[in-house]
Amino acid sequence: MTEQSRAKLNKFSVWLSVAALIFSIALFWAGMSFLKAEVFPHYFNPQKHQIVKQNPDTKEVYAWQDASGAVYTPEDTQVKNFTWGITALLLFVMLSGMALYNKATKYYTGVLLAREPARSNQNYVPRLQ
Repeated sequence: MTEQSRAKLNKFSVWLSVAALIFSIALFWAGMSFLKAEVFPHYFNPQKHQIVKQNPDTKEVYAWQDASGAVYTPEDTQVKNFTWGITALLLFVMLSGMALYNKATKYYTGVLLAREPARSNQNYVPRLQ
């Protein structure tokens, strides 16, 4: 690989890293919104729930109520499993970002190598017979 191709690959890698970071943040934010709204609806949401019991000093919420009158606490199974959902989402975002980065870098490296002029194999040593 020539120096010019290496410089292009480095520039592409930096650009791709920034794009993957922005994509990961957006995907994580969208995933968190989806988890809170659809998968774990009992998790405390100030727009949908009313506080029933709260610590006045630390403002920690101990119980909340939804519009149908059901009361939820941090011991509720959906609330407890929310952290596992976030962990799975984070792993998915990280693995998909890494896979996207690796595939794009390999593809661009192949494109750069295909554009380079053909060189004879300088490291070839004929076998002694």
